[in-house]
Amino acid sequence: MTDLKNQLINIEKLPESIRSQVMFINEAPTAIAMFDNNMRYLAASGQWLKDYNLLDKQIIGKSHYDLSPYLREDWRKVHQECLMGKAKSGEEDFYKKSDGSVKWFKWDVKPWYLENHVVGGILIFTADITPAKYREELLFKYQDLLERTNEAARIGTWEADLKQNLITWSNVTKQIHEVADDFIPSFDTAINFYKEGENREAILKHFNACAQHGQDFTLELIIITTNGVEKWIKTTGIPVWENDEIVRVYGLFQDIDERTKANKALALQEEQFRQTFEFAANGMGLIGLDGKWLKVNQGICNILGYTKEELSLLTFSDITYQDDLLKGLEQLDELIKGNIDSYQVEKRYLNKAQQIVWVLISVSLVKNNLGEPSHLISQINNITQRKLAQFQLQESLSKLQGIQDASTQVCIIEFDIDGKIIFFNKGAENLLGYAAQEVVNIENVTLFHLKEELASRAATLSKEFGEEISEQVSVFAYPLKGLFETREWTYVRKDKATFPILLTITAIKNNLGNVNGFLAIATDISQIKLAEAEVNSLLTLTKEQNERLLNFAHIVSHNLRSHSGNLSMIIDLIKMEIPEVTENDFFPLLIEASENLKETISHLNEVVAMNNKTNENLSSLNLVEYVEKGIANIQASLVETGGYIFNSVKEDSYVMAIPAYLESILLNVLTNAVKYRSLQRKLCIKISSWTEGAYTIVAITDNGIGIDLQAHGSKIFGMYKTFHDNEDARGVGLFITKNQIETMGGKILVESVLDQGTTFKIYLKHDQN
Repeated sequence: MTDLKNQLINIEKLPESIRSQVMFINEAPTAIAMFDNNMRYLAASGQWLKDYNLLDKQIIGKSHYDLSPYLREDWRKVHQECLMGKAKSGEEDFYKKSDGSVKWFKWDVKPWYLENHVVGGILIFTADITPAKYREELLFKYQDLLERTNEAARIGTWEADLKQNLITWSNVTKQIHEVADDFIPSFDTAINFYKEGENREAILKHFNACAQHGQDFTLELIIITTNGVEKWIKTTGIPVWENDEIVRVYGLFQDIDERTKANKALALQEEQFRQTFEFAANGMGLIGLDGKWLKVNQGICNILGYTKEELSLLTFSDITYQDDLLKGLEQLDELIKGNIDSYQVEKRYLNKAQQIVWVLISVSLVKNNLGEPSHLISQINNITQRKLAQFQLQESLSKLQGIQDASTQVCIIEFDIDGKIIFFNKGAENLLGYAAQEVVNIENVTLFHLKEELASRAATLSKEFGEEISEQVSVFAYPLKGLFETREWTYVRKDKATFPILLTITAIKNNLGNVNGFLAIATDISQIKLAEAEVNSLLTLTKEQNERLLNFAHIVSHNLRSHSGNLSMIIDLIKMEIPEVTENDFFPLLIEASENLKETISHLNEVVAMNNKTNENLSSLNLVEYVEKGIANIQASLVETGGYIFNSVKEDSYVMAIPAYLESILLNVLTNAVKYRSLQRKLCIKISSWTEGAYTIVAITDNGIGIDLQAHGSKIFGMYKTFHDNEDARGVGLFITKNQIETMGGKILVESVLDQGTTFKIYLKHDQN
């Protein structure tokens, strides 16, 4: 027993204590084996045999190294050291099994001793930790995957140790804050990263609620990074309790900036689309591929007269005019196949009242996330008015063509911008003697004009516009500058005969407002010219006759005034020489007749004087001064009758008038107001003025007896025309007043109601005219 080298140990001869160990090892529930000092098996537990695939083998007395030929050299060294009396252990080790798999275990190796304290061999204890190791590796892989996922998803972690007052951030959290890897956050610095205002207030409120009351939180807030970049983040907070006390708060920290901004942009786009859809002036609708309305805006309802609910029960076909049902179907098929992006089509719909509505439809396709057709977006514009205008234009063009063809005595000629003839109607052919095919796209405007007239007109326009105007351009110069012109020209026929025309030229503009041609309409005014010559002859004759009549009036006025004066003188002599004659009943009649004759001669003198002053220059007169002078002249009458006057004429009112005429006009109208006052009420006269166009209007209003305009309106201003029973009425005053006003280029109007009063409106040219 003292030398065990190369000897098979007889277990029966071992001391009792050793045999007890062998028996214990054989029955041990764990993996344990006993070897002699030559590493030959003395005993092994069932778990050992199982762990090392030795259940079907006879191992006692056999070398461990023979049974495990792939045993690593470092283990062999451990065995030898333990056989020298050392004890060794390992918490984690592995070996490859015969099937190539790897087994992880922890181990203990200790020597066992004989009674003489000689090492008899070693005890090896192993515990299989392969499942735990596998779980550890799997956990490591999962953790690595989680970290990689977090980095990809920009999700970090954070922890706040409330006892130690420490903040811990993961690498991703630091990256989100754009701080260095060695940055150590504190409570203050962590909070200050949140944007000042509602964001910072929100994190403080919820963190405190979590730390003090255990309330979890999930927030989406804005931080400002170290580099000054605003970011949207999502942070969560979860409390950790120990002994009924919150000791830590931890959570996630995610960068959601791109997602949030994308969502907000998408939300904005969706809101913009919704606003556009709902409030667009034109109709918009979403249509299923089966033709049913999915959603419509108010615009479509306005166009068709249906409610949204009513339209949801209808299809395109239900509202389409029968003859237009097939319009757009080919384009729709191409759209769904993806061959086109959109299409437009004009068609007729029937509104709720079954009236035709012309619409322009624009259709596009919406696809789902798989790229498959989902539904259609249709924009519908009501073009009924445009179509009606188009039809009217076509009708007008047709009528115009008919007019052009029927206008056999009016020249209608169209020129391009260079003056070349591009249209020549039947009337032009008749008046000028050319056939349309002889001139259209061949000749220009100078073909019909006298050369000397063109030269004269060009010279005049060159001087007027301060630029060189050619003979050809002279015809179109005014329309080219946006001006209108109608003037007389002389046209030359094909046979060289000439005739006068009245020519109107209008510029033709394109849709951009640029002149691209001219339309000339010429009328033969030969007969008008003959009539004009006759009229001029008659005017000359009339002027001569008027001059002779005026001379006659002068003669009559002068001679009658002489005879009237003689008659008055004779009557005065008779009164002095033969006083008794005055007692004759006929003598007063003779005196009255003489006075009437003098008054008639005076009126005749005034008419003659007006005709003589027709060409007298007008002066700028202050209207207020003459109104006040007129009021002063009737002041005694006002006092006598108890009447009063309101004068609201402005101080700075000036009119162009002859002083004597203006004084006479105002006095005459004011005197009439007193003369024809109503005895039923106190006389009131109102005088006002205002400017209207080229005139200053003086309005004189009274509350007198008024005038029956229906009965006397046509003779108010006639000579010797009276329409009241007043004994002072002569029918001359208003006649003279009207003629004086008209002599000064004005006019007089009257408004009156019986027993209410009269207003005379006197129109006089103001001093700025």
